[in-house]
Order: sequence, then C-alpha cells, then structure tokens
Amino acid sequence: MHKFRAAGYPESLRVKRRPGDGRFVNLGGREALALRAVLKWKLGLGPREEPHEAERDAPETPAPRVEPDLARVRHPEPGRIQLTWIGHATWLIQAGGVAFLTDPIFSADCSPYPVPRIPRRVAPGLALADLPAIDAVLLSHGHYDHCDIASLRALKHSHVCAAPLGLAPLVRGCTPAAEIVEAEWGDRIEGGAADAPFALTCAPAQHATARSAFDRNKTLWCGWLIEVGVKRIYFAGDTGYAGFFGELGAWIGGVDVALLPIGAYRPRWFMKSVHCDPAEAVRIHRELRARRSLAMHWGTFVLTDEPLGEPPLALARLAAEAGLAPGEFTAIAVGETVVV
Repeated sequence: MHKFRAAGYPESLRVKRRPGDGRFVNLGGREALALRAVLKWKLGLGPREEPHEAERDAPETPAPRVEPDLARVRHPEPGRIQLTWIGHATWLIQAGGVAFLTDPIFSADCSPYPVPRIPRRVAPGLALADLPAIDAVLLSHGHYDHCDIASLRALKHSHVCAAPLGLAPLVRGCTPAAEIVEAEWGDRIEGGAADAPFALTCAPAQHATARSAFDRNKTLWCGWLIEVGVKRIYFAGDTGYAGFFGELGAWIGGVDVALLPIGAYRPRWFMKSVHCDPAEAVRIHRELRARRSLAMHWGTFVLTDEPLGEPPLALARLAAEAGLAPGEFTAIAVGETVVV
C-alpha cells in the first residue's frame, strides 16, 4: 500500500485540531453537543419538534429485508459497480474485481455498555459466511455502531484495513488484516493487485467520535472516496451537513454512486451537528455531484427519536420536491443488491 497526499487536495479541507489538547475538530468549528445535552434530550427538555405531515404516520418497523442474491454476490457483473446493503452503514461494494466492506457490524446489538442494550432490529443482509474474499475494509470512525470489534474479529480473510487517524491501535490485533493504514483527510491510499488496483481517499465528515467518556475526539472521523479504474464510489460514513461538501464535490468532480446516511436525526437541536436528515442528505447528493445515491444509516438500530420507518418516507418526498429523477436517490432493502 502507498499513501500520499491526494493531488490538488484543498488546504481548506485539511484536518484541524483543538489548541491545547490536540483533539480533532470539525471544519467550521461546529461541534457535537456536550454530554449534559444528552440528559436534556433524554428528559424531554428540549424544543418540541413535529414531523412533516407526510411522515406523521411513519411506521416503527425496521428496514425491509430481502434474501440476498448469493449467485450475484459470488459472480458480480464485470465492468459495473455492485452494492449490497448489509444494514446500517455496512455495504459490500464490488467493482473491477475488488471487494470492499464498509463499517462492518454483524453483531446483535451496538451498545457500548451492558445496559441499556441497543438491539439490532433487522438481520444482516449477508451472513459473514456468505461474504466473498474482502480486499479492503473501510472504517469511518470509532463509534460502536460503525467500528464493531466482534465483527472485525469474525472476518476470515486477510485484507487491508483503512482507518482514520488514531484508530489503528484499537483495531490492531482484532482483525485478520494484513495491513492497517491510517489516513487523515486528503490522504490517498493506493493498493490492490496489478490486475485489480484501487485507490482510497480519506474525506472530511461532520461528526465526532468516542469509545468512552474519556477519549472524545482523540481519533478522527471520515468518509471515503473509492476509485477502481474509472469507477468512483463515495462512502460518507456518519456525517451531518456542513458547508465543505460543496468544495469537496468540486474537488472530487462527481461520483458514480454515493452512499449517504439519512437516519438518526431527531431531535434536530441535538443531532444536527452530527447526523444529516433526509433533506440535508439530498443536498449532499447534489453537492457531491453524484450520478446516483443510496441511503444508509436507517432502519437497523433505534438510535434517536424518529420512527425507524420515517427516513425513507421523508427521502422519497424530498427527492421528488427537489426535482431529482426517479431512482436518483433511493432507499433499498437490507440484503438487496444494486448494480450501477
């Protein structure tokens, strides 16, 4: 693997650290609310927020699940991008003879503590045993619903693990990865076989991270631009909306498909700094100049206040209101495979 600064990467999108303690900060300075705000949220002391009329009867049911097309997974269509949603932010991405796995979580819950549990509400779209050989695992940050140690340990194939700055010590020894490569925003990693090369560029996100009450923002968070030949896929990781997406999209110059979060956004006064809502996801789609986007980070775990089934209803309405073409930005079923 070779890592270097991506050509022409804007200086304005470089990693920033807080003076004094060196912890990472978001571009523009908008940070996640302090822990005392969690108590305010849980006690219902924040502003009251009503859903849009079209989503008032949104179901509490999880994302729909279909049985995976294992023949397709084992024999992806040459020359195309194939994406299978495993659930939450976990995708199997296959392109040009290369297989990527993003933020793998196959566990039954994503809680950092024994109590309360945060159970999985829909089974993974692919079983671990059904995964093809993985060439690269991409981690976006250290939160428990994105960096699941049990799932990393369960992966059987040797692979490269690409992680944001500071996360390697956590995952080292917990994964069969032949190599763990840390990156900061703007770093480009090149690897793969001679007949199936790929490149990964670490991109900024608007978020935060922690594994405990004592390590808040000591490691970085990110999205990833994946390039295989002329094919380009953008995996946003976990992010709120921020003004840098327009500049990032201009630098990237468009992608074939973007994987964008649409869930875990209520209440907005609390979640806005770390999780985009469907309206902001549509905006990110446009600013990234994505030819097509697929929704993620909804319907798998109950993390926030909106009903599990609300995000795709809101997305469908907002995409139509924004004038997006049918199928341009859609939510698919867990286990479903899409070819782009």
